[in-house]
Parts: sequence; C-alpha cells; structure tokens
Amino acid sequence: MNQFVTEWNTWRDSRNSALATPFGWLSVVGLHWLDESLTWPEAPGTFAVEDGWVTVTLESGIKAGPAAATFDLMGRADASEESDVDAPEVQVRVTDNGFSARLPAGGSLNWFTIGSVLYELIDRGGRLGIRVRDSKSPLLGKFFEVPVFDPDPSFVFLGKFTRFDPFETHTIESAQEDLTLQATAAGVVSFETEDGEVRLLATGCPATGLQLDFHDSTNGRTTSAWRTIDLGVPNQDGSLVIDFNRAVNYPFAFTAFATCPAPIAGNVVPFDVTAGERRPPFFYSDAGINVPFLFYVWWDEESAEVTRPWYSRFGLDITVLNPNLDDGEVSLVGFDGVAMSGGDLSPLGRKARSRLVKVATEALTSRIPVIGIGAYAEFVIRAQRELREQEGYRDGIESEYEPSSDRLLIVMNNELDPRRAGFDIVHTDASGLIYVEMPFDIPLESERTEIEDLEAAMRDNAPITSWQEFDFRMVALIRQHR
Repeated sequence: MNQFVTEWNTWRDSRNSALATPFGWLSVVGLHWLDESLTWPEAPGTFAVEDGWVTVTLESGIKAGPAAATFDLMGRADASEESDVDAPEVQVRVTDNGFSARLPAGGSLNWFTIGSVLYELIDRGGRLGIRVRDSKSPLLGKFFEVPVFDPDPSFVFLGKFTRFDPFETHTIESAQEDLTLQATAAGVVSFETEDGEVRLLATGCPATGLQLDFHDSTNGRTTSAWRTIDLGVPNQDGSLVIDFNRAVNYPFAFTAFATCPAPIAGNVVPFDVTAGERRPPFFYSDAGINVPFLFYVWWDEESAEVTRPWYSRFGLDITVLNPNLDDGEVSLVGFDGVAMSGGDLSPLGRKARSRLVKVATEALTSRIPVIGIGAYAEFVIRAQRELREQEGYRDGIESEYEPSSDRLLIVMNNELDPRRAGFDIVHTDASGLIYVEMPFDIPLESERTEIEDLEAAMRDNAPITSWQEFDFRMVALIRQHR
C-alpha cells in the first residue's frame, strides 16, 4: 500500500508540474477559427488561407519570432532539398512580414511568439484555427494543483485489450459545441467488477500506447464532463492495468478554448469513479478567469430554482452542494470562497454537521472568505472557536450573539469587509468574526433588473430591499476580496 501511494504521489507531482509549464494548457487564453474571421481586435495581424497554407501578415511595428517547434522545422527544411516527398508533415515558411505554415489533418504547430504570447496553428475536424497561449495567463499564475480523490487500490483493475482489425472510425463530439471530430477505436478494453464485466472502446495505438476516454455518474458534480486514462502498451496476451486513480481532466476542464474529443458513444463506466482528478474550480473563458465559489445550501427548492441562476449572472462560478446528500470530501484548492446557508439544522445528520464544521475550519485556516447564513452560521462560529482554542487563544466569549426572531444572521471571517458592499455590521466578536443581519420580510426578486442598477444602488449605499440585491452584494464582497 505504501508503495502504491508513493508511486501515485510521484505521478501526481509530475502531472501538476506538466500543467504549470509556461505555454502549457493553463496558458491558453483564446481560440479563433479562421473560417469565421481572419483577424480580431487583439490579433497581431491578418491571416489568410490559400491552398492549405495559412499566412499571417503582421501589423506594422509588431516584432515576432518563430516558436521553438517552428524554428526546428525551418532548420530541417534548410538542411535538405525541398520536395513534396521529403517535406515534413508540418511545413513552414518565413515571409517578408510574417509567417506561413501548412498542417496535416488534425495537426497543430506552436507557430510564432510575440512577447509572452504564443500563437498556435491547429487543424480540427477540417477547420483551421489560431489558439492563443500566454505565459502570463492569470490562470497559470493562480495554479497550485489539481484537486484529486484520495488514492484507492479498489479502483485498479486487471483488464484485457482485444484489437479491432481493421480499426473502427467513430464520429464524436468535442469540447467545442460547433465542432465534431473523428476518433479511431483500436479495440475493446474489458475488465471484471463486482457488478459484472465492463467493456469500453480504447483509442490510440497498441504499439505506442492506448487511451481510454470515459463518462461516469460523477460527471458534472465532482468531476468534469468526461475524463481520460493513459493505458500504456498492452502485453502480448492483451492484458493491461486500468488504474482510475490516474484518470485526468482534459484541457477543456481548465479553459473554454480547448477542442478536446469527447468519449465514443457508449463509453460509460457503470459506477461512480471517485478516483483520479476532480473537477478543477479554476477556469478561463472570454470573461477571464472565473471566481469559483463553494456553496453548501439547504433552503426550500422553490427559492433555490429562482436564486441559483443569479450567481453566474453576478459573476460567481458556483458549485452548489446539499450538505446531507453530497457527502464526498471536497478540496478547497482553487476556490475563492465558501458559504453555507440554511434555515433549519434539524434535517442535518451528524456526519453532515461535522462536514460543515470541517469545511469552515479549512476555509478559516486557508484564509479564504467563509460565510455562514441563517442557522448555518453556527458552523462558522463553532469552527472559529475550536480553531482559536487549538492555537492557544482565550477569547473569553461567554455567550453568543443572538439576533431578533425577525432577522437573519450572517457571520463571516474578517477576510471580508461587508461595509464595502453596503452592509451594516451589528457585532464583531472577540474571535474576529463579523456579524450582519437582514430582515426576513423582504421580497425574493428586486425591482432593479439591470446589473448597472444594482451596482449603482450598492455604490450609493441604498438599503437592501430584496434577496436578489442581498445576493448581488454578497457576490460583490467575494469579487472585491479577490
């Protein structure tokens, strides 16, 4: 077991290091299809496509140089006589004021650089595009590690690979809604579980390494929409090891500008794969890096249906969990804040209560914003008390603050300053927690329908007259902290 965990930790360190490279997947900040536009506001020039060649004509005054991969291809081309037979699959040329390149189907090329930005030429499903990578990407600067499940030997299976002859071609979806791809299935990987045999299609090549893309029932909750495993080269008898502890996220889990292939239809593991990488809370899109936020909540479902869409509109990328039903461990790595909200503690079991105290303690220890709302403020208070006591503080708090029966209590750590969002502080205790109150008898939705109106009301320190305005200002607090 010790060797299993040690080897897994070594693999995980290698994986995190690979993601953190200057022009790795965490540096991707844009994707532009050349069949839609040949230039864009931040483009270094104008692109043209002719006879399979893509040419960029740089704007006057822009200094660019070939990326390392392009420079290597240029050297090989210069060292040999150019001909259609001897030409490499990827071809490059330097023009008077730019660069030209030609790709094979499905190919890609780290093409040229301007300062900290690298422009990559890609061919996906017959479409040509420019992917932009920036070694100063805010996502790359924020990255620490990918959250994972604890290693578990029960997710390691001995399987068998049965080769297709010939290989099968399947049309599949991709991470881009308007892009379909072709995947080549090399054969079937089968393995036995407690619930019977599982059979999945593997891509790649048996001689150089197989790959298994799969869905499972954790997708969209604790894991990304699909994941992948490197299976390596099968033995002569077709045997191989399927270790779900090494299931990783495709790049689309980190950036909106990836073109990752989805699993072949039917590649669904029939059990919860609570192993390998979890869904990362950090993500980069057209709006920039997200503001990931973890929210444990148990109010009535009617109000939840109304309020949950507000969060993304107000700027939070929120993960909503039910403290009783979602009982898996959640790492706070990458989250910009945590809230827990509920009107009644009676539905919570002992484990759920302990879990919420543990989450609040981790947030307090990590010095990220943590907010307790309503009856769930108790967990933030309890976590702070226990943590302060462990650290040797004697705050001398003999009785807890009690709001009146018609007021909702909100408690937060001093990482936040609620006054910046127009909240009145009603109490600050000796442990450093901040207390705010709200009246219960305000409407759910606001008469202010535009974000600009909500911002103006907050700026003018206007009274909060709806729960929608309350949520907007809470989101503003988190964004201000970030």
